[in-house]
Amino acid sequence: MRRWIGIACAGWLCAVSPGHAQEVQTAPPAAPAHEQPAALPQQDTAPAPAQDVPADPAAPAAPADEPVASELLEVTPQSVKVTASNLAAAPRVRFTAYRDSYLTAKKVWQVSRGNVVMALRLIPAKLSATIDDVRVALQGDGAPMAIKVGEGGVFIVPINDEIAAQDGSFLVNKGRGELTANMVIQPAVARDAWTMARVAQVLHDARLAVHAITPWYKRLFASEIRSLAFCAPERGSALQLMQDQQLIATLPMNDAAVNDINQPVYCKAFDGQDKYPGQYRVVLPEQATVLLL
Repeated sequence: MRRWIGIACAGWLCAVSPGHAQEVQTAPPAAPAHEQPAALPQQDTAPAPAQDVPADPAAPAAPADEPVASELLEVTPQSVKVTASNLAAAPRVRFTAYRDSYLTAKKVWQVSRGNVVMALRLIPAKLSATIDDVRVALQGDGAPMAIKVGEGGVFIVPINDEIAAQDGSFLVNKGRGELTANMVIQPAVARDAWTMARVAQVLHDARLAVHAITPWYKRLFASEIRSLAFCAPERGSALQLMQDQQLIATLPMNDAAVNDINQPVYCKAFDGQDKYPGQYRVVLPEQATVLLL
């Protein structure tokens, strides 16, 4: 998780250097507004944007072989109506342009066939800044659309062709220069859809996606995705491998690692060469998360 231009990186995370934040004036609400996110660094050639890097200008045609929707986590932006009661707290400060992030996110989604997505992790750029109450919106020509921000300031970059064509921007409810961002690549498979075959496929597709968004001149030095890991916040958890209703194996999650927001976690990692039969289902503990390491 990390890396890129105008962005400093390491792993599958990349630090985005947004331009100077500018306050965006929004007209007083005569009717409810909307909110949503976006943005990242730039790219060079058509087929290769940045790894822990931002996007590329030409996104390849979407493969015909699309994943089953029910097995994937929702990745496209969700519009949220802003009511009069929370309009005052709506994001108004421009964080960064949307188009570069849009191009990278779209390429990641297409190349991986929906198995992985691109996210941005917001990071305080000043000692006085916090992300506990951060809010993000995506602003095009119309009303802003709210974007769901998860733990640690991480949000999935939506893929919105219309707003990208309008040169949209990400807005935040923080002051100028208070935030920066890293790029994160995350699996997009539902918790109950993991099998050993799916583990190997997601790893393969994630590696292809990272290669596709990494400029050719950075590939020699770019780090690679080594494994897909199921992780828990405390040592002692375990995965279960099942075939139908039969328990085949219990795998301890004891390997120390850090997650996308640099918190310590304990994992069971797979490198895609594991010898378990592909039909074995992977049953996760309740607090487990899935990371690309």
